[in-house]
Amino acid sequence: MSLVLNCLEPAQETEFGDLVRLYEQAFPASERKPVEALRRMLATAAYHFFLAQEDGLTAGFAIVRVLDGGDAALLEYMAVAPERRGHGLGGRIVLAVAQAIGAPPAVLLIEVESDRVEGPEREQRSRRKRFYRSLGARELQELGWVMPPVAATPPPAMEMLAFASVSGSVSRGRLRRWLTGIYVEVYGQRADDPRIGAMLAGLPDEVPIL
Repeated sequence: MSLVLNCLEPAQETEFGDLVRLYEQAFPASERKPVEALRRMLATAAYHFFLAQEDGLTAGFAIVRVLDGGDAALLEYMAVAPERRGHGLGGRIVLAVAQAIGAPPAVLLIEVESDRVEGPEREQRSRRKRFYRSLGARELQELGWVMPPVAATPPPAMEMLAFASVSGSVSRGRLRRWLTGIYVEVYGQRADDPRIGAMLAGLPDEVPIL
C-alpha cells in the first residue's frame, strides 16, 4: 500500500482532528502539549504537521519544528495508528519526514525516552531507540538531554538522537545552537536558560555522534 504524507494547513479541521485523536492516544499526559498549543504551532510557518494516510485512512502523523537557520529540525512527535502498527509504517513515516525537511544535509533531531533508567518499561524504551537507530539515527553519546516540562507532570529522562550526514561528531558550538533553538522555539524557554549550559558543561569541543 502506498503511503501519502500530507502537510496540513490550519484550515484543515477534519484532518487536524484526526491527528489530535491519535496524538492523545499515543502520548502520556507528561509529554503532551494542550490542543490549543498545537493549533498555534500549526499556524507557525516553522512547524510542519504531517498526516500519513494509506487507502484514504489516517495511518500516523509527525510534527516537526525546523529550527532558525534551517540546518536542523526537531521531530517533536510521531505515532502510528494502533491498528497499523507492526508493519514497518513507522519507519516509512520517519524516512519520508526526513526527506521532506531535507535531512541530510539538514539534521533531524529526535527525543527518545532514556533506556538507561531502570523501570518496568525499560525494554519498550530500548526497542524505541533501536527502531530509530535501525533507520540510521545516531546518538549524541555524551549529551544528557534535559527536556523542559510541557505539562504539570515532570517529563521522563530523555536522550537525543540525530539523522545527520555529519560523520562522527558535531562541534560544541553547533550543538549549543541546536539546544538553544529547541529550548526557545519549541519549549518557549529563555536563550540563557541555565539548563543549556549545564548540558554542555564538560563536553569536548567535538561531541561524538555514534
